[in-house]
Amino acid sequence: MGNDDGKHGHGHDHDHDHDHGHGHDRGHRHGQDPDFDWEAMALRLEGDATMVLPIVDDIVQSLSAQVEWATATHLLDLGCGPGIVTCALARHAPVAHVTALDSSVPLLARVRHHAAEAHLATRVHTVEADIETALPALRPMDVVWAGMVLHHLADPGEVLAGLLHALQPGGTLVMLEFAGAPAALPDDDPLAVDGTWARLEAATTAARNERLGLDPVTVDWAALLTGAGFTGITDTTMVAHHRAPLEATAREWLERHVRSGIEFVGDALSAADVAALTALAHQVSTRNDLFVSMERRVLTARRPIRGGDWEPPAE
Repeated sequence: MGNDDGKHGHGHDHDHDHDHGHGHDRGHRHGQDPDFDWEAMALRLEGDATMVLPIVDDIVQSLSAQVEWATATHLLDLGCGPGIVTCALARHAPVAHVTALDSSVPLLARVRHHAAEAHLATRVHTVEADIETALPALRPMDVVWAGMVLHHLADPGEVLAGLLHALQPGGTLVMLEFAGAPAALPDDDPLAVDGTWARLEAATTAARNERLGLDPVTVDWAALLTGAGFTGITDTTMVAHHRAPLEATAREWLERHVRSGIEFVGDALSAADVAALTALAHQVSTRNDLFVSMERRVLTARRPIRGGDWEPPAE
């Protein structure tokens, strides 16, 4: 799921821009660690997911010509994490049953909590499963949503082939993956001018790629989708922009992003950079000129409608 911590699943709505602090290893072992702090992980993932909700809204709008959100009946949120995006999808598809699939039992409990709070419990259903083993038997989906999931997988092409068959003919797959690094500072900020912020982002990106064993930004996802049998592929970059002055949730996200980035990269930054970035983290709660602009690569694709597979309903 999204952030990568061991066996906490593969996608976690979210939006861990560097996934710092989350382990980004492909081994997925946190679920086997009785001392792992799932509460802290869930809070981080919830903050990440909240920051990316503007992109979720934009994707839904962009697909309005091919997805009948008002009448869609079944959606799958693959690697759902704590369910922030799951609940957003349920609100966008007001009659759909949304299956929230993850390998983390504690995170699935958060999904149920959020669904109950949002009065969506009758339409949001949780499934514990590891998508690298096999997808469970599910009814055909109108939409499969895979947010920050596939870069975790040893064989994403095989999983994509399984997702093709999880869709009904004509159904839509939505993928969110890494794009550019986030921005937060005005152009004339000293940490932007002297390159400190850029060095933080470069170091965290390098550490992320080392953990993953690949650079997810350079993966040819479109080719993998084509190889799995999908058609109608689109590949674009979308931006969630949180303007200054930041609201509380965005301030918390930015402070955590800086602090966890410093921790994640170890000694890759100079002492002077660490001191300057630590000072920035202290200032986030009071500065009114900071913003957050985060990118996601968004791919959409469809299961083909073939003669004999499916016929449109008669008018």
